[in-house]
Amino acid sequence: MAVFDGWLAPEKVACHCRACDIFVLPSSPEGFGIVYLEAMAYGKPVIACQGEGISEIIEDGQTGLLVPPHDSAAVAAAIRALLADPERAARIGEAAREVASQYTWRRNAERLLGIYRELTGQC
Repeated sequence: MAVFDGWLAPEKVACHCRACDIFVLPSSPEGFGIVYLEAMAYGKPVIACQGEGISEIIEDGQTGLLVPPHDSAAVAAAIRALLADPERAARIGEAAREVASQYTWRRNAERLLGIYRELTGQC
């Protein structure tokens, strides 16, 4: 059964991420969308738009699926493909979890600090 909930309060996101089989947010434009990483952290395969911010994180076919913006047929095909092949969906979800694990607050702070040090010439 497909459920299209739209906007959710933050406390509902985790519950829905645990319960879903596939996370689909073909939003255009979407600068980055932290909710993709939240779903990926739960090991869910995600479907997102090509050329948007999250396409820098998702490797199409490996850690999620990327579809052309404004292409509902491509979104439907991607959903059908993952539902038809649960083993592939699980592999993509596990690879997505690995990617998401690299985006902790601590790691992001360390990366940002490294950039600042590089720009200011500090060690």
